[in-house]
Amino acid sequence: MAEVICVGVAFLDYVFEADLPTSNDSKTFARTYAQYGGGMAATASVAVVQLGGKASLWGRLGNDDTGEYIRSDLAHRGVLTEHIQRIEGAQSPVSSIVIGDKGVRQATVYPGQNLDSNADWLPLERISETSAVLVDPRWPEAAMATLERARINHIPAILDADIGPDPVPRELVELASHAIFSLPGLTQYTGTKDIAAALAKAREGTEAVVGVTAGPDGFYWVSDDEPEVHHIPAITIEAVDTLGAGDVFHGAFALAIGEGKSIKDAGRFATTAAGLKCGQSGGRDAIPSRAEVWDALALEDEA
Repeated sequence: MAEVICVGVAFLDYVFEADLPTSNDSKTFARTYAQYGGGMAATASVAVVQLGGKASLWGRLGNDDTGEYIRSDLAHRGVLTEHIQRIEGAQSPVSSIVIGDKGVRQATVYPGQNLDSNADWLPLERISETSAVLVDPRWPEAAMATLERARINHIPAILDADIGPDPVPRELVELASHAIFSLPGLTQYTGTKDIAAALAKAREGTEAVVGVTAGPDGFYWVSDDEPEVHHIPAITIEAVDTLGAGDVFHGAFALAIGEGKSIKDAGRFATTAAGLKCGQSGGRDAIPSRAEVWDALALEDEA
């Protein structure tokens, strides 16, 4: 069984289904409400387990009730959580998310407070034993240390390069073996919305495979071996809830790469997993199983 060590953030999401506000200073009444575990690396780790792999999450939480909810939910879903540091006096990350028509969402994110950025305590020696690592940029000190050790040990190292308060640090892109951006993250990083031009610019100075998840337009990537832009279309599905779809993609992609699959096969696997997740509501409960992904791929091949 392949293992993926996921390094980064874990959140508690307060999720409402409602009409998105159309004006300032307005009041919206929700149709549904739920609490779900969230966060880039954390949700990716759940996807790894759901898709048949083994996952560990390395991260930081406050030693508060929110942090315990986040940790226990991950453990309940099969993620190894012994390397989540609980910090006294810190507040755990939370977000408020409104999901509107066709899965479109609006989020307010609170990244927590007093979460020590020091990454010296991480068990980096474990990286030599794993199949792949996946890092997000929300804890750059840990991402940097993890990517450096993965490179030394020749372990596949996937960077989830999403949009943030600042562009993804160039050093992380240079160290990763696979830098997979969200479309907003790629635009923020390169300053252009043209996918081909942005991918070419993002590849400057790095040996990494550089890709981008483009929602209903699928997955695009470029690499040294084949510098032209490659594309895998998204599966056809009516989107209900896109929350966490990118995280599911990254978890599925990292697992597939850790299993030794090609970029094309990993991209198909991850695109299908993310698409199936979007077709259902329910937070992490909507992440498909490996069998469901294989069934969807088989139907696609028959079409």
